[in-house]
Amino acid sequence: MPEPLSLLCRVPPLLVVVVVLGLGCEAPEPPATPPPPPDAPPRALTYAVERYDYTFDLTTREARSRLWLDVKEQDEGEGCLSIPAPEGVTGVRWQGGAPTRMRTAEGRLELCGWYEGGPLFLDSQYVVPEATHLSTQVGFSRRPVVGGDFSYLLGWLESCDLFGPCDDAPARLARFTFDVKHASGEVVLCPGRLSRRDETHTRCELLETPAPTYSSFMVASLPAWKRTRLVDSDVALVELYEAPGGLLGPALDAAVMEDFLRWMIARFGPLPYGRELRVASAPTEWLGMEHPANILLRDNLPLLPKDYANMTLHTWMHEVVHQWAGNRTTLASAQDYPWKESVAEYLTYVYEDEHRDGEAASTLAYWDRLARTTSYYLRPADEPAPPFISFVNDIYGSGPMILLLQLESLLGRAPVLAALQAFLAEPGARSIEDLRAALEGASGVSLQRYFETWVDGEGEPDWPFFQVEWREEDALSLTVTQKTTTGTVYPCVVELELQGEAPEQRQRVTVSYGLEPVSATVQTTVPLPPWTVRRVAVDPRSRVVNRRSAGLLREPALIQRRL
Repeated sequence: MPEPLSLLCRVPPLLVVVVVLGLGCEAPEPPATPPPPPDAPPRALTYAVERYDYTFDLTTREARSRLWLDVKEQDEGEGCLSIPAPEGVTGVRWQGGAPTRMRTAEGRLELCGWYEGGPLFLDSQYVVPEATHLSTQVGFSRRPVVGGDFSYLLGWLESCDLFGPCDDAPARLARFTFDVKHASGEVVLCPGRLSRRDETHTRCELLETPAPTYSSFMVASLPAWKRTRLVDSDVALVELYEAPGGLLGPALDAAVMEDFLRWMIARFGPLPYGRELRVASAPTEWLGMEHPANILLRDNLPLLPKDYANMTLHTWMHEVVHQWAGNRTTLASAQDYPWKESVAEYLTYVYEDEHRDGEAASTLAYWDRLARTTSYYLRPADEPAPPFISFVNDIYGSGPMILLLQLESLLGRAPVLAALQAFLAEPGARSIEDLRAALEGASGVSLQRYFETWVDGEGEPDWPFFQVEWREEDALSLTVTQKTTTGTVYPCVVELELQGEAPEQRQRVTVSYGLEPVSATVQTTVPLPPWTVRRVAVDPRSRVVNRRSAGLLREPALIQRRL
């Protein structure tokens, strides 16, 4: 059955970017609705929305929608259903006729009608407000930029019901058509296969591979966009939509884009929503957003502080991964958001590590900075639950490190990639627990202890820090002690860098606690370096989540000493 009210109606703000609207087909003359037989109580119908047909007028903001429902009950009779919808929906029709009863209450449209078995369609109309929600870009907005107004109809997790009746549960996959009416000369993008009927009508069809409502409700428009073909090969057709003089074109290396697409397609199959992939430059609040067959990138990405070595290319690759991880394979629930972003970040990092000299180090350093100050576990058990928008903003460093990167050191990269191939192999909804099962299947080991310590928890995460002691005799003896406030011992591999007086005097060693650590202290012996060890740096390549800065969190100033 449909899920309750939208997250945007229940929780604080974040950043985002996603989808929207419209259908076009004229409804036939409404037939008379058969009256319910006497003494027959209406049934609550169990349904799934299989297709959304939307029309949207960019000038007037008028939307019409037709929802095609697969109803589980097959025998005829009066039936009722409830679906998320905004106040102000009008012209509601049940199978082309008036419903026998209807009301809108607490963010849901509740209606009843005569059901004869088979598919059921619902029609409605709605004027979408020019408004955004909770300090985000979600909703419908117009922003003046050079070259005209940028218009954006944008949904997000559990918010497609801002634009009309919509089953907004993240796990729902459906098919879509969009018919957009606009001014002559307007350049319009929407999800799926795009065509222009004439100068004032744009149509998009997303009818083959199903997609989630959170990313599929989107219409974006800018009169100044000019189309430039960046990639035209057997793997994809990639086109950039950008105003003249824009910054993204010079920052996107077409050869690297094609190579990354080949790398992804070799592992996860063809682009899920067709060979054509459109990339648009826009004044968005998020760095990027993954609409099916469309990627919107923030127009000033090349000017932002370089958290990643190449902000524009990294963000584009991240959003490309979402075509498989987040779109074709979607979230089982909103609380599974961490796996979606973690997979996109991790696969981008792996490509950088294998193909982009030096760029992966910047990515890991950025994740590490974010992870060390995170406020929540990836599956928080807090009561009350943390504000959703704060929670999802908190996982962009800890998520990829904990769910995937740290497991490279414990399992190997090949099993982690094999697990992701199995996890993303088919359309459908996946949870963090499903990701764990895929990782266990690919590696052949239990990750129960790992997930219990790293993934699940309440309150501020009690990440470990490491005290290192060493002794030089015939060999170098290292003693590494894991420190936490609660006494938890985390499964992990810790890398240490032995350092001498000269900059070139460096040597790395690893210490493993394994997947089932029995002690907070691990000892290892390595051959003596040909120079005196003066310092030992913990986690020099930022591969494990840990508290390293003195005073950051109940942490002693001295984390290493020579014995």
